[in-house]
Amino acid sequence: MVRIELLIDAHAELGEGPLWDVAEQRLYWIDSLGAMVHSCDAAGGAARSWKVPGHIGSLALREKRGAVLALRDGFYTLDFATGTARRIADPDPGKPRIRMNDGKVDRQGRFVAGYMDYEEREPLGSLFRLSTDFQVTRLESRIV
Repeated sequence: MVRIELLIDAHAELGEGPLWDVAEQRLYWIDSLGAMVHSCDAAGGAARSWKVPGHIGSLALREKRGAVLALRDGFYTLDFATGTARRIADPDPGKPRIRMNDGKVDRQGRFVAGYMDYEEREPLGSLFRLSTDFQVTRLESRIV
């Protein structure tokens, strides 16, 4: 029988998106509604948390340390050392009913993430690709 144990109680409102960093031997995850990025080691120790400026849909680790985030209003970088989150692109500005959601890194190291309608009813969403030099390309539009 499988035994499940609590690794760490981060008191997340909506915890998701676990991501293991092999090099650092750390687990990262987000609290989407709580606007937090969390991290701990394999034993649940050395926990760290960073507050970000809005709902977060996903994160990807950067080679130069830190992360790229898909937040409610665009792509951000997060510096783990300072806790500074900096917006690098708002690919679909002026649309209050949308937010960024899921995202993953492709084989070329580009972060692909999508916007969605908060109410999941209207085709207001789009899929974007953020290159390693922070150039944004729209891949798809009119996604529900």
